Amino acid sequence: MIDILALAIKLVGVGFLIVATVGLLRFDDPFQRMHAATKAGTLGAGLVLIGTMLNKGSMDAALTGGLTLLFLLLTIPVASHLLARAAYISGAQLAGVGDADALRDVIDRFEEPIEKKLERVADAGRPFGAKGLARGLAGSVAGPVTTDPVLAGLAVRDFASLKDAIAPERVRFAAIGGGVPLLAHRAADFAARTGRPLTAVIAVDTRYVDATGDSAATMRAIRDRVCCWLPDLQDVFQEKGVPLDLVYEEGDAEALMSGVGDAREFLVLPTAGWADHGVDIATPHATKEPDGLLRIANAHPGPVMYAVDEQKSGPVVVSFDNSYDIWRAMDLALVEGLWSMSELRIVGFVDDDIRAEIERRAEEAGVPVVFVVADAAPRGGPLIPADVARDAVAVILPDLPRPLRTRWYGMFWQDKISPGWRGDVLVWT
Repeated sequence: MIDILALAIKLVGVGFLIVATVGLLRFDDPFQRMHAATKAGTLGAGLVLIGTMLNKGSMDAALTGGLTLLFLLLTIPVASHLLARAAYISGAQLAGVGDADALRDVIDRFEEPIEKKLERVADAGRPFGAKGLARGLAGSVAGPVTTDPVLAGLAVRDFASLKDAIAPERVRFAAIGGGVPLLAHRAADFAARTGRPLTAVIAVDTRYVDATGDSAATMRAIRDRVCCWLPDLQDVFQEKGVPLDLVYEEGDAEALMSGVGDAREFLVLPTAGWADHGVDIATPHATKEPDGLLRIANAHPGPVMYAVDEQKSGPVVVSFDNSYDIWRAMDLALVEGLWSMSELRIVGFVDDDIRAEIERRAEEAGVPVVFVVADAAPRGGPLIPADVARDAVAVILPDLPRPLRTRWYGMFWQDKISPGWRGDVLVWT
């Protein structure tokens, strides 16, 4: 009799598991699917455990099954709640809810799901071919292989179409420290000239605040610093007539400044400083000064410009490695006219086809181009020879020099690009 009861309970449990599986396959949004998996799945697994305990009929089986059942009841509700919260915040679809979202205005939520953001990022890169395709080509042919769309036959050749594919849709400006108003002119000028919306992000690094030991006093000091230059920042954007979305956030400063992963967002950062806004309050247990500025470029999938306070005219140097990212960054500089270039200097290996293509693009942008023959940079040495970068107003790099610290044993990070050189740095990582 006990065996029959145990079999019946296990069959009912298996039935609930089947219902949970059907729910996972048929329901429209992650919340409904999670409901099926947690409710029906937990009940089904619990009934199978109970049936097994009855079937075994021993104290060991009862103890093991009881602890397993307790573990399921304690962990699955918590896990499902955290997953549902994460799905809600990420903008996941709410099927059948309509306007009855009770959490609206209670929990911050992205306007669109992450899948849409990834599709938009993919669409932004599609005119240039898939990055995986480019890497596959590079890996299958000996020597340098271009990943440029024109040379690979993956896009049209006209300059207008290239601009539509490359041009950012919005500008993001990270406001850090007392030099904000000067650098804000650079971001506002670009936004005003191109007609793009601008978001200014004032981020406060709460990890640094907590590390000082007196978080309340440190936060007050940072807010006082911000309040000193905030009116000047607002005046800059009013003067330029640029629509401004001003955001003040406290938390993970790197994530806050890098944005939500939009490849069509042009991010403007200073060349130094951090989200402690220069309060210079010691962190007793930290061995280094707070610094994450250079890591932001790796967290942002779009173009990033580390800008100096003053816009200048002159040569722009490209450290050319024939990568997908260096083509995109160079194209952006040309089609958007990021600088008033007296010439474009290409440093690195180029074959005849690549040389012809760079010359064509530079000619369409009205910029003379010079190809510089330079020895390979020594390991640990500067990326660009000093005589090449000396009068340059900007450098375009495939990646930032390591380690990603603005100061490393007293050396400023731009000295690793070229000794003593200071200017704008554009990357698209």
